[in-house]
Amino acid sequence: MKKRIALLMAMTLISFSLTGCIKVIEKGTEGEYTGEVAFDAAADSSSTWSPIVEELTNNAVDIAEIMKGDGITQPMAISGSGEVAEFESKANGKKNALIMKIDGVSDPVKIQIGSIYSGTDIRDIQSLKEFGSFTNQTEWSEYAKALNKEVDAQVVAPLAIDDSVVGKTITFVGAASASGGEITITPVSMTVE
Repeated sequence: MKKRIALLMAMTLISFSLTGCIKVIEKGTEGEYTGEVAFDAAADSSSTWSPIVEELTNNAVDIAEIMKGDGITQPMAISGSGEVAEFESKANGKKNALIMKIDGVSDPVKIQIGSIYSGTDIRDIQSLKEFGSFTNQTEWSEYAKALNKEVDAQVVAPLAIDDSVVGKTITFVGAASASGGEITITPVSMTVE
């Protein structure tokens, strides 16, 4: 009987001492203890936006020049200027584009003007961040979406583009890709004249 009481007292003492070792951590503060911080795609894209614009502007090739050769065979930085032939609106006015007439370019050229943007061309051609900079594919994808939101906020929204832009001249720098004989540009800078 004494052994049972001694064992019971020892187990009680151990359980009381262990309960003092448990720390309850509030949700959202885990990074303070682990060093890992939750990924914030918006903050990441915001901090890299200006250097990306500078990099693409410095590396941009004139679209008319590139079309004299092999054309756009992979996503690349391009620049150019041309007349807006059409204001295209799809997906209930959320997937808008400008259809351009550009001297020296016979392929259809579309500049995305949001608010929904297709593709990951800006993320794919910039060199500041690579896939290895992220924990997983989801973060890599979220970064691309956040960069497209920067396009909408920093480039397109300030211009307040609507169908009255038809016939005006657009000068642009952006990330371009080609598919099905059509060139699609996601702008990083753009002016309307």
